[in-house]
Amino acid sequence: MTAPSSDPLDRPRLQRSSGASRVAYDLRDGTTRLSDLYQRDPCRVLFPEPEPGEPPQAVLLTTSGGVTGGDALAMAIEIGPGATAVATTQAAEKVYRAAPGSGPCRIDVSVRVGEGATLDWLPQETIVFQGARLQRRTVADVAPGGALLACEMVVLGRAASGERFVSGLLLDSWSVRRTDRSQPGRLLWTDALRVEGETPEGAGFGAANALATVIGVWDEPRQHFERARALLDGVTEARAAVTLVNGVMVARVLGEATAVRRTTIRFLTDFRGRRLPRVWHV
Repeated sequence: MTAPSSDPLDRPRLQRSSGASRVAYDLRDGTTRLSDLYQRDPCRVLFPEPEPGEPPQAVLLTTSGGVTGGDALAMAIEIGPGATAVATTQAAEKVYRAAPGSGPCRIDVSVRVGEGATLDWLPQETIVFQGARLQRRTVADVAPGGALLACEMVVLGRAASGERFVSGLLLDSWSVRRTDRSQPGRLLWTDALRVEGETPEGAGFGAANALATVIGVWDEPRQHFERARALLDGVTEARAAVTLVNGVMVARVLGEATAVRRTTIRFLTDFRGRRLPRVWHV
């Protein structure tokens, strides 16, 4: 009997996803309206009816039910001058174990907020399965007078199923830039989290398996920072703190996944003064 070939050129090619979506809003006749939409499988965008008095809402999703090694997704959200919108995701994004030799999956998120515009970018958590390999990059460009509130939650492993994240890769990076005529693309804040192998207890994680980051960008951030600090001071079921970096508010919540999700929902609800989009509560 012939032994199986070890030559990678002889191995069957695995089918991989390459999806993209772009949603843009503009202000027309005093009302925020959808101005552009592009979507390529497995990326889709839904537009549920917003609550009375709420701005338009875009819900991003992947029809594949998750991503794995070798997949590539690109998502863009653009809010034109003076417009106001909310964007979220339909459910938690699942990143499955990568097959040997498949490489990481890549997710690129681009956010643009025009002059005097407002965007709440509130995706639900990303669950990184044991053995998964994810590289994600989020870049936000905010014009003067623009306001951005964004969150991101990462869960390492499925603790409810007895799974621990002991191998795999998470490389998660964020950048926030100010775009104006004098200094286009001026970098305000950048941050990268790299976990390769077991969750780094010595890097401050301890026994935590989930991390939420909330950022806020405003022309006058101090009052928002003080409000966030007052809300997080009362948190008891997770570790939480907030700071200002070059005018960008950065809040962190670290702990067990369920506690981090509850704390983040409560914080964002109180901070915004209204409920999160309905998909968070389904």
